Order: sequence, then C-alpha cells, then structure tokens
Amino acid sequence: MFTETICAKKILVFLPQAAADVIVTKLAERGHESVAISTVPEAFDVLRSDHCSFAITTRPEIDLLRSIRPIPVVNLEIFFHTVPCGDGPLTMSKRFDGSAFMKRIEFLVQPKATRAEPAGDEQAKNEGMRKRRAPRWWAAAKVMLGAG
Repeated sequence: MFTETICAKKILVFLPQAAADVIVTKLAERGHESVAISTVPEAFDVLRSDHCSFAITTRPEIDLLRSIRPIPVVNLEIFFHTVPCGDGPLTMSKRFDGSAFMKRIEFLVQPKATRAEPAGDEQAKNEGMRKRRAPRWWAAAKVMLGAG
C-alpha cells in the first residue's frame, strides 16, 4: 500500500509557463500526472502539500526547491546538447534529448524498492571495499616514514 502512494504522487514541473506546458504535455502522453508551476509562491504551496514525488526544473531553481522541501530534482538543462548546424563551423544549436529525459523520468517514478540494489550485492560491495589494498602512495609514504 505504501508503494501505491509513492506512485500516485505527481511530478512537479517548475519552469516558465510555456516550457512547463510542453513538459507537462510530454509527461501526460506517457501517462504521468504532473503539475506545472512558474512562481515561487506556487512552489511553496505544492511542495508543502506533499503531493509531488520529484521535480523538474533548471539549475538556478534546484536549491530553491530543495530549501522548501528535500525532494529529488531533475535538472532539465542536462538533456540539452550542443550540436553543429548549418555549414559554418561556428553555428551551433541546442537539441533536446527526449529519450534520455523520459528514461530518467521512468526511473524516478518507479518505487524505491525496485530501484535499490539487492541486499546481497550491497553486502558484497562493502566487503570488497574492506579488502581493498591501500593506494601505492600510502604504502610508499609509510615505508619512507618508517611506519611500515
């Protein structure tokens, strides 16, 4: 039952209105409920209501959202890539990687239990870390200082 409430939460899209509408439309096409907001007072209201599981915004607003409520945030800017366009070498444009963006969204809407590593793998990783040898520089320093 707890997993159902996580999945039922909306995605907060905190962007200028036109951009937020585009993202909300794309999310709705994939069956995700979201809420578009573009002002700080709206962000306070939505985040305090605890109806959103994570947010989508740009780099300058990440700290603002997290100061209201600690929430996972997807930085929309990382999905824009500069690509050359036209014949000139200095002509560049930005292209949105919608596929990578939707993969990130699909990952985040999954319940946390299905995202986490199995306990056995985590335990093996911790044991492997304990068995690791000291870096070479540390061993050399110990020898030079006469401590080893």
